[in-house]
Amino acid sequence: MTQSRYLIGIDLGTTNCVLAYLDTRAPERGPQVLSVPQWETPASTVESETLPSFNYLATAAERQAGFAAETSQAPALEGGWVPGAFARGRMAHTPGRVIHSAKSWLCHGGIDRTAPILPWHSEDVPPAERLSPVRASSAYLAYLKQAWDRSPLAAEPRGRFEHQEVVVTVPASFDEAAQQLTLEAAQQAGYPQTIRLIEEPQAAFYDWLGRGRNISTLLDLLETVPDKVARVVVFDIGGGTTDLSLFEVRGDRKSPTGLSLNRVAVSEHLLLGGDNIDLTLAYLLEHKLTGGRTKLSGGQWNQLLVQARELKERILRDEGEGAPEPGARFTVTLAGSGAGLFASTLSAEVSAEEVRQTVLEGFFPACTAEERPRKKGGGLREWGLPYAEDTAATRHLAAFLEGQRIDAVLYNGGSVTPAFLRRRLTDLLTGWQGGREPMVLVNDAMALAVARGAARYGYILQRPEAGQRIAGGHAHALYLEVTRGGRGKKSSSLVCVLPKGMEANQSVRIDNAEFDLLVNQPVRFQCFFSNRRTGDAAGEVIPWREDQFHPLPQLQTAIHLPPERPKPANNRLRVTLECALNEIGLLQLYCVEKDGSGRWRLDFNLRKPIGQEEQQEVVEEPLVPRAQLAKAEALVLALYGKKKDPELPDLKPRQLMRELEKTLGGTRDEWDGATLRALWPTIAQGMTRRSRSVDHEEAWLYLAGFALRPGYGFALDESRIEELWRLYDMGMAFPREKRVQVQWYLLWRRAAGGLNARRQEKILAKLLPQLPALAEQTQEVLYLVGSLERVRLDLKLQLVKQLGGALRKAKVRNKLPSAWALGRLLSRTPLYAGPDAILPPQEVEKLFGQVRDLDWKDPAYAPLVPLFAQAARRTDRRGIDLDPELRRQVLDKLKEAGARPEELQVVREMVPVEDADRVRQFGESLPGGLILVREAGNEPQAD
Repeated sequence: MTQSRYLIGIDLGTTNCVLAYLDTRAPERGPQVLSVPQWETPASTVESETLPSFNYLATAAERQAGFAAETSQAPALEGGWVPGAFARGRMAHTPGRVIHSAKSWLCHGGIDRTAPILPWHSEDVPPAERLSPVRASSAYLAYLKQAWDRSPLAAEPRGRFEHQEVVVTVPASFDEAAQQLTLEAAQQAGYPQTIRLIEEPQAAFYDWLGRGRNISTLLDLLETVPDKVARVVVFDIGGGTTDLSLFEVRGDRKSPTGLSLNRVAVSEHLLLGGDNIDLTLAYLLEHKLTGGRTKLSGGQWNQLLVQARELKERILRDEGEGAPEPGARFTVTLAGSGAGLFASTLSAEVSAEEVRQTVLEGFFPACTAEERPRKKGGGLREWGLPYAEDTAATRHLAAFLEGQRIDAVLYNGGSVTPAFLRRRLTDLLTGWQGGREPMVLVNDAMALAVARGAARYGYILQRPEAGQRIAGGHAHALYLEVTRGGRGKKSSSLVCVLPKGMEANQSVRIDNAEFDLLVNQPVRFQCFFSNRRTGDAAGEVIPWREDQFHPLPQLQTAIHLPPERPKPANNRLRVTLECALNEIGLLQLYCVEKDGSGRWRLDFNLRKPIGQEEQQEVVEEPLVPRAQLAKAEALVLALYGKKKDPELPDLKPRQLMRELEKTLGGTRDEWDGATLRALWPTIAQGMTRRSRSVDHEEAWLYLAGFALRPGYGFALDESRIEELWRLYDMGMAFPREKRVQVQWYLLWRRAAGGLNARRQEKILAKLLPQLPALAEQTQEVLYLVGSLERVRLDLKLQLVKQLGGALRKAKVRNKLPSAWALGRLLSRTPLYAGPDAILPPQEVEKLFGQVRDLDWKDPAYAPLVPLFAQAARRTDRRGIDLDPELRRQVLDKLKEAGARPEELQVVREMVPVEDADRVRQFGESLPGGLILVREAGNEPQAD
């Protein structure tokens, strides 16, 4: 790092953000916390050491009435979004305009974290004004930057934020994608390029180490523990995550502090914190208010959630801080709505002791050291986030420690602020180790420690003599999927490419195994990480296990050799793998040619550097020689050229695909996607010339859809789909011809993945009126509507209702198209849309109730089996999976109907979506990019 006056640490929290700084001219003062001006009302501001991680989109009237940043110390607003205290207050009144828990969304690998989806499922904020998880996180970082630049600290020369060194904190359990997206959020906020990341438990430990005589406390502890090695666990529970880290402390006379510090383990990523407690208390209060007879409306639920949060904060205060007596009672009141039960105000009482016990027994229950987190199958289903299935932080702690002795514990995070909760945890640790009580390291500011520790870490990086760095390296091991085996018996394994604990600025090259890299064609690369496996060496090949490995975002690309190089046999090039960690600890993975100069970096985060979109775009080259491609283009021009050319082949439209197969070689299903995309410019010329005859239009529609399927996945596909979309407004040239209709619907089904929600809804709007006449309708219409994954949920519900009714009609003999479409509409695993496109599991339950008494063994109803294999597929994601009892009933019915073993398996247990699944449903798949040729110590495998 360059020398700067201030070292800034930022805690980008789920519930609150904090900015701390250390002045290098007065380091003895230690890290200080910046008071952040923020709006309290549209006309007034307040300063606080914390910036609540809430962001409210002000209405036009509110913007006109206030928020004049030029007359206050509050930073200017961006796009009408108001972060901080005012936004948090609006949660009770207009929750649909408030973004919260953005950090939890940022680490949610099941969604596109760069898509504008927040506020989640909002009906108040139009899609054009919503923010992505990355952009929402960036908004908080940008606000803190502005707050700094408006403060007196920025008044002196080089005092502005851009001249300082900045460290941002992330959970220790964040994977590579979440780390990279955090850096991207900082870049969008205008942060310096030298920004670093630090694990939050480490930051909390740095803060403790830098205060008072705490170093002496650890040195004294070393004299009392076996082998003079102290194990310290940092138990960090904030608003969104439970983050556990284990450290080993030894004496080291050569270090500035006399200590050697090493982080030896981090926990699995757990969405378990204050948000979970708020939701649990809200469920408790809902039951009291309604007697368990019904559920509150959306507006009432959000009001209740805010009251639950306020009750928690009031009741769980420590004694001496205004905490109520255990016997104190509190009244919860909600404004009524509608008729009957809700015609009047709802009111209920809850005692302080009841709240304490709910939190204590629900989140910190007593357990043995041998207990492990439980699979519950139910629980929290709010907001679409993958919350931890077991809310017992104590069982997660027991699983993390696995019986290891703990000599000291440091608590951090707002959720363990109450002393009685820390006491429960300490007592459990004591009991687990035969009565030996760990030393509790006193944390005097749990809400501020992480930001302060990040600032201190920045200072140690700048001046190593100021303290001892914590070693430990990368928090988890990383693995790359490789294909092994010969033709007809291929399987996938994982090869370790980065051992756990590798330090920044180190690299490892795998020379003890050999791989073939598929070049000159589109391929996929899949990376996994594991916190549990600690002893795997680089190059070691391991079978995949669901409970040990977590996937990172997949990379789909093509690695092309220069045109002047001879093409290798079967497009396979022998390579080794090289993995490095850059100076900020982010993964860099390379395929290195074994006997040549080729070197290709693989980026598994699926995000292009800001401002480098064009330079980074990969344009795939066709596998067929240019001469063959030119002949294929000539065939297309022979039918769809501007005028008849005697030099072009003489053929009829129905001969086109057969002649293309002769020219390009192989069957059409064997043509690579890059070749098909290369044909598109020539095919597009015929868009207005397909009207020459019915045969011309039929052939053109088929070829266009075939060439562009699945509508995305290749560079420049967006522009190709833009070009294709002109066709929709043109319409069919021969709309009354049945075979033209079939190809029209087939084309849009094949390209559906490249269409945005607005275009899909435009297609559906035209088809909906036709659906009731199913007996007269071509089945391709039903296949098309089932493929429109991005349409609004209310439209999907309408489709499910209509198609479900058709299944039960005796006059509809061919039920396969309706069942296929319902399977896609109710699928738990969309092919290209995110989890926000999944209908609630209650809709699956409704349909199952309507058809369960039918005879699924009857050939007419046999399509119900694959339908429910998709609709009931287990994902282990809360709010998406069916209720366990309902899943059992579906399984029983599937068994009775003679379902295939693989159809039963995906309902009974979580099975990752394989290429074969996508081929069956989608018709497009990419091969794995790496083939294992030789394992360490083994002979090369046969092709």
